Amino acid sequence: MSIERIISRQYEIANGISNDIGLPKFKKYAMCNLRGGIGKTTLAFNLSYLTNDLLAVDTCPQGNLSYFFDNQYYSSQAPTVRDLILPYLVPGLGKATRVASYVGATNEYFADKNVYYIPSTEELYLLPSQLITAINQALGLQGAQKEQSLKSILYSLKEEIDREMEQNQLERCLIDTSPFFAGATQLAWYAADALVIPVRTDQQSVKSLELLINTLTSPQSEFRKYLPTNDLKVPQIQMVVLTHCGWSTVSGARNEPNQQTKVYLKKVFDILSRHRTLLSTGDPSNHLFMLDDFLGSGRISSVESKPLSLLHSGETKVIDRVRVSVNKSVDKCKHQLQYINQQLWG
Repeated sequence: MSIERIISRQYEIANGISNDIGLPKFKKYAMCNLRGGIGKTTLAFNLSYLTNDLLAVDTCPQGNLSYFFDNQYYSSQAPTVRDLILPYLVPGLGKATRVASYVGATNEYFADKNVYYIPSTEELYLLPSQLITAINQALGLQGAQKEQSLKSILYSLKEEIDREMEQNQLERCLIDTSPFFAGATQLAWYAADALVIPVRTDQQSVKSLELLINTLTSPQSEFRKYLPTNDLKVPQIQMVVLTHCGWSTVSGARNEPNQQTKVYLKKVFDILSRHRTLLSTGDPSNHLFMLDDFLGSGRISSVESKPLSLLHSGETKVIDRVRVSVNKSVDKCKHQLQYINQQLWG
């Protein structure tokens, strides 16, 4: 097992001729890494378009995914993911139902997709303190009552996602998270079956991956310390997506990563090799994938809330008084996204 297998597979991925490598498939994924600006929301938005019967849940207080789904999101008064969680933390509050909204009603590009979403809110910035207060109150209880109260709090988002999926007859869920663990991100880890971890080609992102794995595994971490092992549902790592990759310009190179990308590819591969028990298979090379920097295509996609799959080489748009073009590499990016989607859902 080595990075050579990952590199050789990249040519087939870039040209849309790769095969499913047979990863086990899960229903609910959390998109996470404990650092911002690495492509979590961009990846979540584009993967949301590539599947159907999906519930997308935005647990990041910045609300960028919610904005992509509905450009009027910031002025909306609709119920949010916080409204689903709060009744589990504050006794006596009524529970919200049927919170999920049909994306096609607010984003025309999703009109032929059966995709729903639960929006975020900036009030999620307050959730960490509310969550720890509720946990501390539960820890003051005794015996089975304490254990049941902790499970109710920590699995609150899971229970509400399961209910929304059942009510809307949805088969899949993708949860976008914030770049810090406390609060809704913590609950997203309890709700997910597996994790998708974007890692940018820089040292800070690699350190964030190590911090994430330590949080996932350390008995004293905020994730593991509240529940006994037999009650703790630990999500597996389905994939690590190395983002903003660059490619060799040497004549004859077939989608081979450049030297900087290779350096970070090896660093991430070594980390996964040391923690292979967290992976949904035992082979790290099954779980590490590379994704191009979207460049101008990504800027146009973000400004128009338009999935990258619908862009075409040569399209242009003026952004901040600068004309931006869809790059020729957009087709390669489309194939990469499609391949990642295939490894999630089949």
